[in-house]
Order: sequence, then structure tokens, then C-alpha cells
Amino acid sequence: MGSQFDEMRQRLQHIGNLSNYIEELFTKLPGNLISDKQRKKMMDIMMDDDVLQNLLEGLKNPRPPRFVLVGRTGVGKSSLINALSGRYLAEVSDVEIGTSEAKRYAYEADGHVFFEVIDTRGIGESELFNTKADDTLKDVLLSFEPDAVLFLQKATERAHIDKDVAITKKIMKKAADGLPLIAVITQVDDLNPSREKEPERYPTTKLQLIDEKVEQLKRIFEQNNLEAAALLPVSSYIEWSDVEEANRAIEFDGRFGIEELIDFLEDSLDVRAAIHLGLSIRLNTISERIAHRFIKVFTALAGTVALSPIIATDIAVLLALQSILLMIIAYLSGRELDFKTAREVLVSLGGIGATGFTLRMIAQQGSKFANLVVPGAGSALSASIASGGTYAIGKAAIAYFLRDADEKDLKDIVKHARHDYEKTM
Repeated sequence: MGSQFDEMRQRLQHIGNLSNYIEELFTKLPGNLISDKQRKKMMDIMMDDDVLQNLLEGLKNPRPPRFVLVGRTGVGKSSLINALSGRYLAEVSDVEIGTSEAKRYAYEADGHVFFEVIDTRGIGESELFNTKADDTLKDVLLSFEPDAVLFLQKATERAHIDKDVAITKKIMKKAADGLPLIAVITQVDDLNPSREKEPERYPTTKLQLIDEKVEQLKRIFEQNNLEAAALLPVSSYIEWSDVEEANRAIEFDGRFGIEELIDFLEDSLDVRAAIHLGLSIRLNTISERIAHRFIKVFTALAGTVALSPIIATDIAVLLALQSILLMIIAYLSGRELDFKTAREVLVSLGGIGATGFTLRMIAQQGSKFANLVVPGAGSALSASIASGGTYAIGKAAIAYFLRDADEKDLKDIVKHARHDYEKTM
């Protein structure tokens, strides 16, 4: 397990340096390919994409997600955290927060913090919770600056739900206004038949019970005029190997609904927390998300470059552009290519052989002769070819570097990618 974490930390550090790597790529572009003016224009267009800039900023300063957990003892908080991470995490009480009604924890493994939480279980279980405690909790939550509130309700629990929802409403109003409130129905594997722990084999009767629990909690939220951003049923059931905690591995995986919860969290959290979450538990998924954004930006950029009405001026620029896109996606996989290698891979991925690549470039440049008859007509056609080709190259690079696709499948991947691009036009 230790070596896995060392490898993960190296990859995290590597990807976190992506912004600097991109700047170096543009700086090191061979001078005989593009001019300084073209280089600056490409950089300006790329850096003008707000979504991409937010992702890059998140990569520079990722931080663990901060959750406020609302739920009673036995609702399965630690099990949920372990299920989210896919690891057996240590629960470390790192900060004294000055209230017996809530405790602050960090969940970590090998020194890497996956989540920070404030567990408010004392509120629902204490009859002594009063205005003073209420105000103390408010101060604690505001200083904690949480990303989301997770309301946890055990699937087989019938009592106290109204009270817990009312307390959650109070917390949201006083200290968490504007944050996403995610209602999580835990331990759905305990619904009848409770002996069936494998989600793929849940019978229809069990799935119907899960749906009924969702509808029941939804009604209680509506009755209390409390709105949840999502209401998700989950099972965190995992059987761990019987070794010391730091080295425990999953022997049986009975998780249900966890991927949907992670998807929602990644879309809802502050970008720095979402990036940390993705890099910590779904490294390739977050890498693909970043890669897809670069494909979108570079596809548009290729079209802009190709709109140049001067015949044959953009071949070198497009080659440079597509090479950089390829190098960025390779970098996200943990690998670095030099420009020579990138061009060689580009020919293989983009053209599936030098002849195909060359013919496409000739077709692209030949279309510009139409400008001599109808100004602008040839450039528009050329832009479509350049953009579609860049999009297909990016998709092939994701398959090749991030999904370990077999080289013999790349021709079909490029073909389908170009077809998908044409359908969006």
C-alpha cells in the first residue's frame, strides 16, 4: 500500500505542475515552426478559457474537501468516507473546536488527507442542545468553511427523522446558507433481503424498497421546507482484508450508489476541493476531465488558425498545436514527450500512417484555393477539417495515454471521433 501512495503522490505533484509545463511547451516550440507572434496568440486564446483556467488554478492549489456530517451514531459516517476513497482511512481528531456537540476529524492514509469533516452527531442525540451551543456551532462551522453538508440517514431507521431534518434546516439557515445539502440514505444493503450484499444481484423487491426510502425522505424534506441538492441511496458495505489498518485491501466490494455520489460531489464542490477529490480517488477520471477541456479549447483554436486566408501558412502552426495537445494529454498520464516524439506519435494517431496524415493536410490547404473565387469559403472548409482532425487526435490521445487502448483500435477511435465531431457541426 505504501508504494501505491508514493506513486499517487508523485502523480499528484506531476499533474499539479501542469500550468508550468504548458508554459514551457510554448516557450520551447521550435522557432522554425511558428513565429513569436503566433505563439503569443495561441497562448492568449488558450488562457482566455475560464473553465480551463479554473481547472488549472485548482491543480495549483488543491485541498481536501470539507464536509459537515449530520447523522446519528451508527449511521455509517466512517464507512461512507472509506467507501468514497476506496481505502481504509485513519480517523484523526486533529483540532479541538470547543464544543461537545461536534467533533472535527481528518481522514487520512500514509500522511495524505482525503477529507476533513465536522461530525455533528451530538446535536441530534442531545436534549441539552440550546441557544449557546447553537451559536458555538455556528462559529465553528463558519471558521471551518465547509464545501457541503451531508445529511446521513440510515435506510432501516424510522425514528427521529423529522427531528434530524429540522436540526439540519437550522444548521443550514444559521451557518451553511448557500452550500449544497446532500441527503444520503446509508446502509441500503440492510434492507430486505439483507443477506444480499452484491448490488448487481439486488432483487426487484430490494430496489423498490430503496426507491420507497428515497421518496419517504423526500417527503419529509418537503414538509420541513428544506431543499436538498441531491438525495442519494448508498451502500458502503466493504469487507476488508484482516491485516493491520494501513495495509487493508478490499476483499469484497458491495458498494452501491457511491460512484453517483462522487460524481455529484465533483460537480458541486469548490474547484480546489473537487480537483483534490478526483486526484485522490479517481486519478484517471479527473485527468480525462481536464484532457477533454483541453480538446475543446484546442479544437476551437485549430479552427481559428485554419481561418487564415493565406495558403500554406498554417500547416506548421497546426502541427505545433496538435503536438502540444498530444503532449499535454500524455503529461496527464504521467509521461512526458519531446516535440520529435510527439510529432511521430501525432502522425500515428492523427493520420494512422504518414500518407493519410499528409493527404488530409493537402486537402486542408487545397480547400483554401476556393478563396480565390469566393473569399472566406475555402477558409471555413479548412477550419472544419482542422478542428475535426484536432478533436479526433485528442480523443485518440485520451484512449492511448489514459485508457491504455490497444494501438490496433486507434483507427476506429479516430474514425468515430471525427464522425461524432461532424454530427455536432
